Amino acid sequence: MAGTVGMMSLVSMVIYACIAVLVVAVLIVGLMVLLKLNRRLAEDNLERAEAKRAAEESSANSPV
Repeated sequence: MAGTVGMMSLVSMVIYACIAVLVVAVLIVGLMVLLKLNRRLAEDNLERAEAKRAAEESSANSPV
């Protein structure tokens, strides 16, 4: 009986370890996706700022 209890606790520890590894993997993948999304948004924001600056310069240079 004592051997069975020891094996059950070992199996449950292995299961908990696998669950913990899966949770950490999901968190890492989520963080990578957020970082990629943040970089893409930053690039879009930079392009928008450059386009706005170019539009302002062209409107300032146009004779009206």
